[in-house]
Amino acid sequence: MTIKKRVLIIGLAVIVLAAIVFVVYPFFPLLKYQFLSLIGKTFDEEGLSSISETNILIIPKINVKIEIVEGEDESVLSKGAWRMPQTSTPNKGGNTVLSAHRWKYQPPSEKTFYLLDKLETGDSFYVIWEKKKYNYKVVSTSIVLPTDLSVLNPTTTPSITLLTCHPLFSTTKRLIVRGELIQ
Repeated sequence: MTIKKRVLIIGLAVIVLAAIVFVVYPFFPLLKYQFLSLIGKTFDEEGLSSISETNILIIPKINVKIEIVEGEDESVLSKGAWRMPQTSTPNKGGNTVLSAHRWKYQPPSEKTFYLLDKLETGDSFYVIWEKKKYNYKVVSTSIVLPTDLSVLNPTTTPSITLLTCHPLFSTTKRLIVRGELIQ
């Protein structure tokens, strides 16, 4: 085989490998999650429990650690999980609604709700709010239309509503995960 043919074969192999990586890369967090679930492990919680100067949402099962940001509109979503105006805060009880991008940063990223659909009833997560830790358990998941604003309604139970687009790579619906405060 001539050097020219070898270079051509190596070049094609590199192109094919790059194409495979390009196609698989957006699904890396899902593949990692599936693998860890298969062997009975979850994402490592190391370093996720420290009390911070900023308000943070932490969901160990799906490797989320995202700053909670305030703002009048969704333009702040590029900075973290947006606490939607007119909703409560963890220290006041009621319904705190947090919205975040599902796919904004190149995966894997702990700053998106990429794997939010993997949360199930009974899973736990927590919020560090004003240097205090609030523990929550998932009580429900649902999919709604973007026009369904009932998820923003106040609740009598201290709760967190997590909101993101659904399905992955689409904005046609919203995935809702509701968690209630546990003592």
